[in-house]
Amino acid sequence: MNKRCTARQAAIVLFCVLLLAGLHGGQAFAQSQAFVSGQVVDETERPMAFVNVQIIDTTDGAITGRDGRFAFSTRHLGQRDLSASFIGFEPARKTLHLTAGDTTTVRLVLRRILIELGETVVTVSTYTTGEDETVTLSPLDVVTTPGASADIFLAVKTFPGVATVDDGAGLFVRGGDVSETVILLDQATVVHPYRYESPTGGVVGTIPPFMVQGTVFSTGGFSARYGNALSAVLSMESLDMPAQRSYKLGLGLAAGSVGLDMPLVEDKLGLRSTGNLSFTDLMFLVNGHRDEFTTTPRGHDGNLNLIYQYSPTGRLKLFSFDAGERLGVRVAEPSFDGLYRNRTDRALHNVQWTDGWADWFIQTSASLNRHTARRQLGNLDLTSRDLTGKIRTDLERVLDAFGVLRLGAEVEHADNQFEGSIPQGDILDPEAGIFELDTSYSARRTGAYFEVDFKPVRRIVANVGMRTDHHSLGGDFVIDPRLSARYQFSEDTNARLAWGIYHQFPAPFEYNPTSGNPKLGPQRAQHWIGGLHHERDQFLVRLEAYYKPYRNLVLDDPDLNFANTGNGRASGIDLFYKYGAFLNTRFSGWMAYSLLRSRRLQTRHIGFEMRHEEAPSPFDITHNLTLVTKGLIVRTLSGGLTLRYATGRPITPIVDAVPGADESYYLPVEGPVGSERLPSFQQIDGQLSYVHFFGSGHQAVFYLAVNNLLNRANVLDYDYSIDYTQRQPRTSLFRRSIYFGTSVSLNY
Repeated sequence: MNKRCTARQAAIVLFCVLLLAGLHGGQAFAQSQAFVSGQVVDETERPMAFVNVQIIDTTDGAITGRDGRFAFSTRHLGQRDLSASFIGFEPARKTLHLTAGDTTTVRLVLRRILIELGETVVTVSTYTTGEDETVTLSPLDVVTTPGASADIFLAVKTFPGVATVDDGAGLFVRGGDVSETVILLDQATVVHPYRYESPTGGVVGTIPPFMVQGTVFSTGGFSARYGNALSAVLSMESLDMPAQRSYKLGLGLAAGSVGLDMPLVEDKLGLRSTGNLSFTDLMFLVNGHRDEFTTTPRGHDGNLNLIYQYSPTGRLKLFSFDAGERLGVRVAEPSFDGLYRNRTDRALHNVQWTDGWADWFIQTSASLNRHTARRQLGNLDLTSRDLTGKIRTDLERVLDAFGVLRLGAEVEHADNQFEGSIPQGDILDPEAGIFELDTSYSARRTGAYFEVDFKPVRRIVANVGMRTDHHSLGGDFVIDPRLSARYQFSEDTNARLAWGIYHQFPAPFEYNPTSGNPKLGPQRAQHWIGGLHHERDQFLVRLEAYYKPYRNLVLDDPDLNFANTGNGRASGIDLFYKYGAFLNTRFSGWMAYSLLRSRRLQTRHIGFEMRHEEAPSPFDITHNLTLVTKGLIVRTLSGGLTLRYATGRPITPIVDAVPGADESYYLPVEGPVGSERLPSFQQIDGQLSYVHFFGSGHQAVFYLAVNNLLNRANVLDYDYSIDYTQRQPRTSLFRRSIYFGTSVSLNY
């Protein structure tokens, strides 16, 4: 569908970014009277997952995530004993002194009783050598990052390797587009991860941060357990058992929210649920632009997380999410000036089973994605429906003195239906040519993998893996070998290398026989990565260099609609420096810098014709710099700033136009592909939060977020006149904008 109208839509509904700041921004402090956080590791400092951490003689505690980290609140103050336990390890215990309003950070070390591997210890789900470029985000990191507006994707965009293309939440990683990043939740693929979708992703992410206990983001070199992604993986895990009963209420300038955490059966069964409703008229009256809408953007979402811990190692977890949004807005395009309408409904349901059996650790999930959307503008009137089911199983086993074996398989089945009309050549005039669609078809992707973590010599840990995938529509099998290794110079410093082959199948829509090509094949990328990592006390520094060649990319084709004729390459350097952690140090923050050079074969449209030219990737952001600072101003008042600078992205100018068939519209004649760049993107965002404690463990939070403090008009694209003879810059819809509200947490 046309990229210009949907990009305009994404800019107009940027309100969602501010809206979520109101829903969740204040909840960063919605803890109980004392807050306990930390990490559980083994003897070799490897994080340990699924460890039970609990204050002795109470029910307060948590289960560690894959990074070994945990966090929970408690009303039990004073001197308390904290215990960590896991089968096959000696329990660890530490005495804490808990004070109301304070945060205590602790590090617990478990020692294996039976299984040892030379000088190191291998434990289930903790040996992650293959993921060399991972960054782990907690919900607290997400909601306290200024400008991220309590959105997981916007917070991830502050890390290296992710380009700032516009104000939205789209993840453009190392020269690739948003389709090259796969999004996972509890092993399930999130098929439509963005709200208010656009060609650059969407305005915000679908999954709320306070339903997620941890987020791991890999910008490349990821191991064989992840497939069907050319560039990156964002993997999330839903929350575990709630430690106590808690009610949350929120009200902001454009939305309201309610939440409930409740242990139903002590240490056995727990429930978490949230609901959000947006009503944006007031926010647009305060910040402007209300008159541009016939239907102001509005939506709802609801979440349910049910956890059943039936044994010390066995757990069933249900995650269910349902959301919808709609809007009506007038847009002015060269080929049509009219009303754009969009209505979308989506849902994700997932059941995950985790347990140990004999010497194996097993995770299995079954998920269902449902998505329906109708888009209308000019001759565009398309209703799309898709239903995607997936079953995935992962197994891990310690191989005595050798290492850890992982293997798994997945089957993903999608039913797709498209009905209506789409414009040919992005020309929206009602008299222009269209593709009539009334088609439905199914697609199935089957994948399997194995990988081994082992220690060939004293200072080196390696990962070797292989995966294969098959797609029913293309009929192709792909085989992807992957290798990675880490050399430990010292306790604090190591070097990392990774290489691998990565394939990704085209989107199901591109296979349709009317406007697509049923004979498309898989796209291919190769990752070469090397880096240095140093971490000591509160400081972390990471430097990485990469080279990523592409083959068989999908391009427009004048005869076949699409064909695998594209190729390209991307290379660059990512630098990451981090100090402290929010609430653990008075000041904290990070700096992320990326240098990117890329080239891709792309399509140039010249009236009724097209040709292919090599040029910088459409998302080639040469320099990308982000600075994030957070701090406690006084005991109950915190604040922060995020500063962003990014080189303008390449654009293809329109240098002429030719009349259409009946001369009521014009077809653009594009200049050399990527021959111009937009001005640089620069923005400063800030936020303040004040927390008030009352009663026994209750809190009220008041927050204020100000985006684009310097009121800069960042240029996101250019709009053209109907005959393409004149153009004017399209800037950020919101200049300096504010959002404020309050959140109340009642804990029992």
